[in-house]
Order: sequence, then structure tokens, then C-alpha cells
Amino acid sequence: MKKIPLFIFEEHHEAFFIWNYAVMNKMINSSNNILLHVDEHSDMSVPKFNHSIKSIEDDLISLYKFTYNELTIANFIVPAIYQGIFSQLYWLYQSNNEGKKGNKKLLVHSQRGEGKDLIVDPNDHLKTLSFFNPDFKSFFFNSVKTDNQLLETQGMVLDIDLDYFSCNPPSLNYQGILEITEDQYYSFNRDKYHNLHLMFGSGIQSRVKDGKYYLVFESSHSRGIYNQLKVSEKEISKRIDNFIQFLLTNKIEPQIIDICRSRISGFTPADQCQFIEQELLKGLSSIYNVEINNIEEIIAEEKLEMIGK
Repeated sequence: MKKIPLFIFEEHHEAFFIWNYAVMNKMINSSNNILLHVDEHSDMSVPKFNHSIKSIEDDLISLYKFTYNELTIANFIVPAIYQGIFSQLYWLYQSNNEGKKGNKKLLVHSQRGEGKDLIVDPNDHLKTLSFFNPDFKSFFFNSVKTDNQLLETQGMVLDIDLDYFSCNPPSLNYQGILEITEDQYYSFNRDKYHNLHLMFGSGIQSRVKDGKYYLVFESSHSRGIYNQLKVSEKEISKRIDNFIQFLLTNKIEPQIIDICRSRISGFTPADQCQFIEQELLKGLSSIYNVEINNIEEIIAEEKLEMIGK
């Protein structure tokens, strides 16, 4: 059985690094691949960059800098489509209402062709121009569930976020204690229109302890939403089984697999992350001959962290 490279990383913008790394090392084609994005979120935010995506040269240093300085965990897919790496996207989701938007053909291009401010348009918009301008990339966007049959699976990259199997709602990601200065403390308490009041309401409080000043983030949002997204280990196992069956039913033989933990950002519940990862790897290993790699090993081997920002 052919070995399939499998890459594990912490946060989802790192998938962009892995996809380009895979192109550079001829693990996947440089263009017209299919992305199967398994995630509770579409991650289809459209980015604006400080430096052009065209500044990425065929080397890991420029790729590393771009990934960690320009991208977020929600806007890394559109840039890869703009590069031409993917021409078709399947988004496999659980319950996100955004997934109900269905299937459509879209165009990705950049303002003035500079590769900084990316734009996503319906395919019929500027359609004629897209045939003559290499800055325009056309792609199919399809939202699917595990009971759907995929029309095309050749040349597929399997991209998995662990929050597909159990997820914290966004409101629960803003939790913890942040030390601030005395001036920031009084500014927060005196300004009724302070941006943090407007954003978090009862979910944020200030505190003084041992002469130090803090902001305390505590989610106060509906537990009904929480219960819908975060599920039991029994349900997680069921979802993993359904997902593995989905891969078998659709005869998906990915070129590479990447797995995002989403643990630091908080979208995958911290108390379930290890369980999900272990069970998922067990399921994938039952149908594929995977070769597990960690992005930190690649970064260390190439001494990329020494480059800095």
C-alpha cells in the first residue's frame, strides 16, 4: 500500500505552509488539486496582505515568513486557490449554518493584480476577463455532509480540523486572564464605550490583585449553543466512524493528509483534543498507510525559526 504523508500542526493557517511545502517537494501537483476541507468552519475569509503573496519564492524561508506574518486561522484557503494550488473545494461540516449556502462557482483575483488585496466574486462577474487574465482563478465551492457522494476525488488533499468532531463556540475561545497596565485598567473602567465593553459585555471584567491589574475573560454565552457543538467522547467516536466510512464510500485516496489541532485557539476543547487526535489517527491508519510528520520537525530541520520575523 502506498505511503501517504500525514502532517500534524497546531493552528489552521499552518496548512498553507504544508500545502506549499508539498508542492515544493512534489508530493502534490502545483495546480488544479482538490481540497477536502473537514472543519466546523469554512475558513473562507478573504485576506488583505501587507506583502504580496507573489513575494513567496520557491523557498521555505519566504513561505515561513508569509505563513506566520500574514495569515490567520480563517483566511488561508483563498490564498492557496489564488496561487492555483486548488481548483475545487469540498467543505465537509457538521452544523454550521454557513454550509447551507450550497454549491457555486467563484473567482479569486487581487486588486490591480498586485497579490495583496484578494477578492472573491461570483463566476459570472468579470467572467470574460478571467479567460485572458492569469490573475483570475476560477474554482468550485461545494458544501457537503457525510451522506453526500462526491463527484470527483482524483488529486485530493485531505485537510482535517479536529473541531469538526467536537467544537467550542467562538465565544468560549476568549477565556483567561490578561495582565494590563494601571492606565489601561482605568481607561477600561472609565470609558463606557471602550471597545472591549462593546465586544464582550458581561464576558469581561477587570481585577486588581497584589498591586497588579488584569482583564478577566469569562464567557457568558448560551450553554445551549455550547452543548450543540461540544459533544461526548461517545459521539466523537461515532463521528470519526462516519467520517472514515465517508472516505471509503467515496473511494478517496488523498495525496497528502494534514491535521490541525485548533487547541491553542480553543476551537477544539482542550480536554478532548488528545482523544480526538488519537482516535482519528487510529481510524485513518485502518484504511491508509500513513507516514506521520509534525510541522515543528520540518521547521526545526530547516532552521526556519532562526530566521525570525
